[in-house]
Amino acid sequence: MLNTLKALFRANTQPSPEQSQGRPVAAGLPTGISQEDLEGLRLDGRVNIKLIGLRAHADALFSWDDDAYYHIAAVGHVDLGQDAHLVRFYLDNDTWLQANIENGQVLEYKLFDFYRVAHLSDAEFDKMINGDDKTSDRIGAQAITLASTADETRTGTFQRVWGDTESLWSSPVIFEEQVMTTESVVARRVTHHAMLYERTIQGTERMEYLLLSAETDGEDSFMLVQNVGVDVASVDIDAV
Repeated sequence: MLNTLKALFRANTQPSPEQSQGRPVAAGLPTGISQEDLEGLRLDGRVNIKLIGLRAHADALFSWDDDAYYHIAAVGHVDLGQDAHLVRFYLDNDTWLQANIENGQVLEYKLFDFYRVAHLSDAEFDKMINGDDKTSDRIGAQAITLASTADETRTGTFQRVWGDTESLWSSPVIFEEQVMTTESVVARRVTHHAMLYERTIQGTERMEYLLLSAETDGEDSFMLVQNVGVDVASVDIDAV
């Protein structure tokens, strides 16, 4: 399963830049992985990402400003075992860049947007991850149709990546993420019940991804997050 992991979770953090002095640049990274291994990406740094040509495709739900540099406000780490890791860099424009790492090598980068967020009660969260009602719009459904946030008449249909492709429903995958911010003394843990979907953007060879995640931080905060993302090449990342 590790070789097929393409995206993950979400953390809801709002760090304070004024308290960032003295934080090690490697904060939040796995042991043995440095910012040099990750194109210079680091907590409290800034990054510009080029997605040339994406805005020309009207079918794409994901949108991006190629010109801006964004502050890296938090770093999340998921230890998948067997020397495999996911590292997420949370940016101050409500997006996140994830590196998929195996045996000390970055295999790929993906950039996600917190597309929609719904806050849930404890009971709603429990029903979502444990309930017997496996409807077509639930996490784990075989396909999900998502409306654009800019124009709800425009939609995209995503096919499930994880689980049995023939099954109408598959159980979400559970991940634990440790999140560091510029003001963290210890990492904050977020539990995700996630399912990954994908589709081809019409008229291109570019893939677009949907990550559904029901998540909790253990502090009576429960959310359902729709994350929409695309692939990013390492040469398109400029971190400072």
